[in-house]
Amino acid sequence: MKDRDSRKKDERKEVVVRDGERSFSCKLLDISATGISVTISHFIPTYKEIGVIMEIEGKPVAMKGCVRWSIDPGTSRDKKGKLGIFIIAPPKEFLDLAEKISGTKG
Repeated sequence: MKDRDSRKKDERKEVVVRDGERSFSCKLLDISATGISVTISHFIPTYKEIGVIMEIEGKPVAMKGCVRWSIDPGTSRDKKGKLGIFIIAPPKEFLDLAEKISGTKG
């Protein structure tokens, strides 16, 4: 398994996080077989169920997730919010991407 620093992604991969009727464009920071971390300009509380849309192999893949940790952009030193999202029942496309990028298996 690759070490944590080798899993860090450049912030060009876009992820859409849906909180009810609102959508937020986020940048992918890290990925594993169980979830992702992203930057976000909005605070979403821990344990809230959300929607996640990632483009994988040129196709949008919609998933459900649960916020496991959250850093409020209003209180962070660099004014960047961050979320750790557990992916609920990740689809095969997501698991394949996570394994390819991070070397983790589901």
